Amino acid sequence: MKTHFSIFLQIFVVILIAENNRAAIAPSIKTCPRNSPNLAECLIKAVDVMKPQISTGYYGPNLISDVNLTRVLIGDIAVNRNINVKLLGMYIVGMNNFKIEKLRINPEKFKIEIIVSIPHMDGFAKYSLGWNLGIFAIQGAGDENFSLDNTKVLMKLSGTRYPRNGVEYLKIDSAEMTIKSGNLRVYFDNLFNGQKALEKAANEVINQNIELFKGEVFPPIEQNLSKILLRLATQIFDSAPYEEFFPIK
Repeated sequence: MKTHFSIFLQIFVVILIAENNRAAIAPSIKTCPRNSPNLAECLIKAVDVMKPQISTGYYGPNLISDVNLTRVLIGDIAVNRNINVKLLGMYIVGMNNFKIEKLRINPEKFKIEIIVSIPHMDGFAKYSLGWNLGIFAIQGAGDENFSLDNTKVLMKLSGTRYPRNGVEYLKIDSAEMTIKSGNLRVYFDNLFNGQKALEKAANEVINQNIELFKGEVFPPIEQNLSKILLRLATQIFDSAPYEEFFPIK
């Protein structure tokens, strides 16, 4: 009798663990059948419904992300090539107003490509800058702010499925975020030790050469954004089994 009770208890524990795993998905996350012929359209609608959660990082009691798109902390950026610039504590507001323009997914190999548009973003940082533009050598340190309008961003995710506690989960292997286009305008306070006339003129020169500036600072910003995307995707897909996100129906 004891042996039968012990076996029953083990089976009950296994079933309980399995049920807890299946119930782990946050209620705010809308699922899409992976065998649906309209999977991409379903995901676009699901993400659109989840915008409030993506903006705050709160998906439910069992999934609270430290990434939110209302205020995205990019961190520190340093470039020392054609431009010598440090941007410290950079953060961006406005990414939560994104709209998905295009989405492609392979649910079996798990590869996703998403193109989003963002109408307007503002960014802020502490800076130090040295930039020799011919006869105009620009120097300064202080506060920097910038705006990006009509931005398009390409995001790529890839992952592999793996077993955990007898249930299949998804591990995000790589994430990539690339700024495809966007109208950038910057302003650096306190150039030339706060001499306002020179400061204004220098900022005009910088914005006249904004494509050069973008070519220097966008790659490290994209690298930091890719790390943020990887962290967010990992936190989401680590919270529940793969079957919960992409069931077969």
